[in-house]
Amino acid sequence: MMQQLQKPAVQMLLLVVVVAIAGGAFYMSKQPAASVNAPPVAKNAKDGKDAKPAPESTLVAESKTVSLGDKRTAMMGSDQQVERLMLAPKKPAPPSLLLSSSSTQKKKTEKPPPFPKLVHVNSAVTEPFVPTAPKLFAPRGILIKAALVITVDSSTLQTPVLGLVTEDVYWNHQLVLPAGTQVHAKASKGRTRDRIEVTGGFTFIWEDGREYNISGVALDHERLADDTYAITDGSAGIKGIIIQNDQYAQVKILIAEALQGIMNNNKQQFQSIYGLVPQNTTSNAALGGGAQAASAYSQLLTTQLSKDLDFVRVGAGTQFYIYTTDVFEPEMASIAGLRQKNQPINSWQLDEETYTKAQAENAAQSQQSAVAAAEAEKAREQQQTTDQLQQVSALISQPSGTSAATATPTPSSSNP
Repeated sequence: MMQQLQKPAVQMLLLVVVVAIAGGAFYMSKQPAASVNAPPVAKNAKDGKDAKPAPESTLVAESKTVSLGDKRTAMMGSDQQVERLMLAPKKPAPPSLLLSSSSTQKKKTEKPPPFPKLVHVNSAVTEPFVPTAPKLFAPRGILIKAALVITVDSSTLQTPVLGLVTEDVYWNHQLVLPAGTQVHAKASKGRTRDRIEVTGGFTFIWEDGREYNISGVALDHERLADDTYAITDGSAGIKGIIIQNDQYAQVKILIAEALQGIMNNNKQQFQSIYGLVPQNTTSNAALGGGAQAASAYSQLLTTQLSKDLDFVRVGAGTQFYIYTTDVFEPEMASIAGLRQKNQPINSWQLDEETYTKAQAENAAQSQQSAVAAAEAEKAREQQQTTDQLQQVSALISQPSGTSAATATPTPSSSNP
């Protein structure tokens, strides 16, 4: 076959056929189309050569009133040309179409599947947090006078700092803190010279059991007999007295060091190529042992002096100040300190935490609603796709003969 097509004669023949087909198509496209409104042509019974156009007839619409039960016809044209268009009665639809129509009606009447309820969240920009000023308060830096109830030593910092408020505290003619309120704290850094430092959180406990936490610093309070104050009044730390268990510990250390030096110098030595070397004698052995014992005793006394031999003791009844570093809000006091969560937190800090938590919950809720909306839209699209597929499958499942019968009208037995 391919060899036949490669011959020049066959190729020329195919070219002529293609050109002829193209020319015929071009010629047919240039022919004028028949007029739609051309008058009917009357043909002869024999050959139809002497056909003449039929006389034009004026189409006049004729109105007619019929009753509901009469057969309705339409008459148009003159008496010569009258056509009666009988309205053919509707034929019953085949059972397959009835089933498909009933199924579609059922689908229309059926309610769509329930979708999750969407929560509409306002997406507008929320206003910034504005703290509310407390009604009953005292500013930072007030001095609360208190006195110790138990003795505190710097050697045992686990001892709690327990005191009582000795004077009422007023601000703006309002009682902020009554006298007799308990104060609880803890020593922070130990001793500094003759003082014990107490900084950090202070817990005030009212008579009814309410607790309030605030940050502050303990200051020295030293009042003289002539109702004046000492020069160290208000300095940091609670002032006490230095206690020494062994008053001669320092002298003992000095003596031990001196004995060590004397014993080392009294050793008998001789000159060698390596320098002075102690002789191997009984006296040198005794002096060497004594020097080592004096050195060990000196180190032991030094260690004890730094720990237990010297410490600061603040006796019960010592007065001191509590300098507040936060705003004092007695309205924040609650049973067991639950409102402040046992921390020195102000009211506006709690409000800000609540505000931030609410914003986070709103953001999470809006995100959940967006996800639910997307899932609902996806489910709706899937439902629509499923309905369309069911309709297409119903149309495909119909028999071909029924669809052809419904598509082409039945020809009438009588010719007009």
